[in-house]
Amino acid sequence: MKRLRRPPLAVWLLNAVARERPDAITKLFAAGDRLRQAQIRAVGGDATEMRASGAGVRDAVATGLAAAREIAAGQDGGMGTTVLDQVERALRAVATADVVARTPLQQGVLEQLPAPGGIELLTGLAAVRQPAGGRHETRSSPAVRERAPERHVPRARDTERKRKAIERRNAQAEAARREPERRQTLAEATRRERAFRAAADRLQKAERKLEKLQQHVVAVRKDAEAARQAALAARARADAGRSLPPGADAPREG
Repeated sequence: MKRLRRPPLAVWLLNAVARERPDAITKLFAAGDRLRQAQIRAVGGDATEMRASGAGVRDAVATGLAAAREIAAGQDGGMGTTVLDQVERALRAVATADVVARTPLQQGVLEQLPAPGGIELLTGLAAVRQPAGGRHETRSSPAVRERAPERHVPRARDTERKRKAIERRNAQAEAARREPERRQTLAEATRRERAFRAAADRLQKAERKLEKLQQHVVAVRKDAEAARQAALAARARADAGRSLPPGADAPREG
């Protein structure tokens, strides 16, 4: 029989955080979602929330790492710095990842460390890039627009296409995230429908049996009543025979 491979300590610790401190994982994913939305707005030229949302992800990673440290401290011998560093990198990687990478950790069944990546921050660099002078620019200056008016509209259209593409990917990721729940709900509904049909079938059979029993009870009651009437008639004849004088014949019926 093939033995199952034991997951790395960092993977075990991440699953333990997901099971024992699911609030930390929920906070991490919520912060990652806010960062993704900030990226979408940054592509459209509004990068005002990039810094705050990035800080939110760092804070959520710190919360998850603190939970991992608490769990590790309760283990015999604790866990080394290398393991905790792996946990921190994994939390950063999965914070803005898609639903495929998130789901195993969310369910506490992670088998390997998440690969670095997720949604890259490069989508927002066009809105917050630094020129050689060191100043942040979110929009082209009027002078530049006057010098190159023919390039302004195509860039705006390209930015809009990128924004819609990101929104479409996020919508697909959200639909994929909800797909397991939808399938589970459908399976539960199917199971309950089958149970209902089985119960209805048993009820129908029981009703047919009950109907037959009722008919049998009616027939037995009729037989019992006929037997009682016959017994009463026999008793009456016997009583009439005892009341006659000696030597007298009992009255004949009819």
